[in-house]
Amino acid sequence: MNYSVLERLMAAKGITAYRLAKDTGIAFSSLSDWKKGRSSPKADKLALIADYFEVPVDFLLDQQRQNRSGGKLLSESLVPLIGEIRAGSPIITDQTLEGYELADLDDGGSPDDYFFLRIRGDSMKDIGMVNGSVVLFRKQQYADNGQVVACLVGGESATVKRFHREGRKILLMPENPEYRPIEISPVDFETGDARILGVATEIKIKL
Repeated sequence: MNYSVLERLMAAKGITAYRLAKDTGIAFSSLSDWKKGRSSPKADKLALIADYFEVPVDFLLDQQRQNRSGGKLLSESLVPLIGEIRAGSPIITDQTLEGYELADLDDGGSPDDYFFLRIRGDSMKDIGMVNGSVVLFRKQQYADNGQVVACLVGGESATVKRFHREGRKILLMPENPEYRPIEISPVDFETGDARILGVATEIKIKL
């Protein structure tokens, strides 16, 4: 096991090795031995840890798995899933860490530059963002016309829509004719009541 991956998971969850040992029933001395390279965890212990952190067992073995697909090098990394976001009417965003999802960051970016959000609603269904799907976003506070964004609205709620700007008018466009665009004033962005949180790069459908 790559112990640095385990340390990263503990840091993200805000727990110590003592807490991990208590919660999983794994002896603290075993964790210490793994850290110092004196021994390696067996399959049953790896399964316990993977279940505890809600990550694939494979990821505990290495921080990045390199694969070749069509001659292109892909770096598969764990990215945090930080809650739910509605692709209908904006709702309060739940920032509680739900777990992690694997993402192929083929642009050389860091996992810290990305986040996953879970879609609730159907206003973006025509581009495949159906209810329950998980969407990968690259963190950034700007967007080009046509990009799909996670956008803060009203200072404390967020929604997923396609970004469109016409002069001084900014529209968040749905991908479902049953929904109406959301119009936002540039002043809202200047005051912080509106803010782009990230731009969508990938959709994962959960069956």
